[in-house]
Amino acid sequence: MATFVTRSQWGARAPRSVSGDITPAQGGVVVHHVDAVKVAEADHADCAAQVRGIQNFHMDSNGWSDIAYSHLACVHGHLFQGRGENVRTAAQGTTQGNDDWYAVCALTGGSGSDYDTITAGLIDAVRHGINRLRVSGGAAQAITGHRDHHATACPGNLYSRVLSGEVNPGGGPLPHPGVNFRQPPTFVHASVATWQYRMNSAHGYSLAVDGQYGPGSDSACRSFQSRKGLSVDGIVGPATWGATFA
Repeated sequence: MATFVTRSQWGARAPRSVSGDITPAQGGVVVHHVDAVKVAEADHADCAAQVRGIQNFHMDSNGWSDIAYSHLACVHGHLFQGRGENVRTAAQGTTQGNDDWYAVCALTGGSGSDYDTITAGLIDAVRHGINRLRVSGGAAQAITGHRDHHATACPGNLYSRVLSGEVNPGGGPLPHPGVNFRQPPTFVHASVATWQYRMNSAHGYSLAVDGQYGPGSDSACRSFQSRKGLSVDGIVGPATWGATFA
């Protein structure tokens, strides 16, 4: 299991304020990476300073109350405590995303196709963070990428690891988010974008990846259910979700 590094151990500043106004049972956990530059540290001795630098940037440049993320995972298999459980994030780029979702940030990133190597230790640390947020923080089963909430390439090549379920602590395919997508009316949830992306990339559909389960998504779902021999009802429940991510 990944080694947990507390705020005091990595030298965190005290937050300016703490908001417990988060409802993660309605969302889940979002996976991020650090954007713009290659950031994974070759020497683990430098990782704590890197996390302090991220906190300083978020507090001093962005004016936020604390580091944005719930937890941060390094490539050496350590999980750094961020805001922690039961605290609202500032990482998702939308109000609803911050209200309902925790954030685990991988300390790896890049620009274009220049992404750092994803190590087994990094995946283990991300899993550990998601598990903590579920067990101690009441997070729902859903796991999404930052791109499912906001127009961004984040979390880069980690996104395929989200879709495959590799980052899921329980193993196996990406778990059903715990809410069924249906129409009408249009159902809006970040996990809809995850499903839409998978329908396009793995099953040949051309859906708008917008997190909105409207008539186009309903039609694609019915077509997919017919192809897979499932009950054709246009509802993305556990069986249809499982077939999509099998």
